[in-house]
Amino acid sequence: MNKKAIFIFVLIIIFCICFYIGYMVQKNKKQNDIIRNDMLLNEMVDNINTNDTIETASQEEKTTPNTILILKKYYTDCGHAIENRATLPEEMVNMTEKEIKEQYVNWEIERFSKEEVILTRTLESFCGEHYYVTEEDGHISIYVEDEMGNRTLKEQGQLSCEYLPETDRINLKNGINIYGTEELNKMLEDFES
Repeated sequence: MNKKAIFIFVLIIIFCICFYIGYMVQKNKKQNDIIRNDMLLNEMVDNINTNDTIETASQEEKTTPNTILILKKYYTDCGHAIENRATLPEEMVNMTEKEIKEQYVNWEIERFSKEEVILTRTLESFCGEHYYVTEEDGHISIYVEDEMGNRTLKEQGQLSCEYLPETDRINLKNGINIYGTEELNKMLEDFES
């Protein structure tokens, strides 16, 4: 045999040996992967059988920029309740019920959803929306009354009583007690028209 034929024969044998070794390594690796996967599966089954808790990602409900905030305040001294609606302040956006409860400890959560959050609070005080409306010097004067009945001037002389019907002028002379800003505004609008 010539040298060239021997060289090609040796190369073919080396190639076959390398191919065989690669095949065996790959086969071993697959078997090890199968064994490792079986061991992991067995561990998972063991954990389930021993009642271990498996944690999963939870999707807690959170507030959004479109959530409506409703604040309800109950005043024990006068027995009134005031409810205010507003869009959610920026600092409350993307909060969970638990986070709001921790942040606003003086408030109770009546309702929590991504649509609306209702917070309630009971205050042992006077609501501050008690008004006394009267006529002074031909003009309407508005006073705010506190829990002791003391009056503080809020607004004076904006509207004239000159063109009001006689019954309204008599009522204003005697003084009119009104509860609530909405009722006060409604009465003033009626006087203006």
